[in-house]
Amino acid sequence: QVLNNKKWIILWMKKTGILSITFLVSVFILIAACSKESNENVETIQTYLEQEFTGPNDELINALEQEGAYPPELEAYIEENYKPLVSNLEQFINENMTLIFLKAAFENGYHLETTNIDIQKIDDTEEEAYNFEVEVEYHNDDQTNAATVTGIMNINDNGKISMIRNMDDGEL
Repeated sequence: QVLNNKKWIILWMKKTGILSITFLVSVFILIAACSKESNENVETIQTYLEQEFTGPNDELINALEQEGAYPPELEAYIEENYKPLVSNLEQFINENMTLIFLKAAFENGYHLETTNIDIQKIDDTEEEAYNFEVEVEYHNDDQTNAATVTGIMNINDNGKISMIRNMDDGEL
């Protein structure tokens, strides 16, 4: 009887051990998948912020110097640099969520440069939402100043920016 109980205990431990290992592996895979998705979302936001607060570069300066409100060169620049990042490019253009700071820098003879970007996922939200804070230096020939821009970005299921809200430009 004691021998049978030992066999049963050993068998139970083996089965439970396999189930425990399977469970732990499943949990680790799930965590890794969520972490990868979150990292990709952070990369998307970081790319957007770097593009929006660095420059203008020569290509953009050339596009902004063209005649008309929305010349083909500017359209091509926006398509190339923003379309891969945002869910609805037309909406972003209409809501002035593209090039707003770079246009102002160009028009006033300034150059923008990001010095630090901090992006934090907001927990307990139905949608993927992230706080962001960008430290930006802006300079011309005479002076250098700095500002901190903050806000919240939402990322849709396709990993694209769907909304920017609560943006505070820090008097940039």
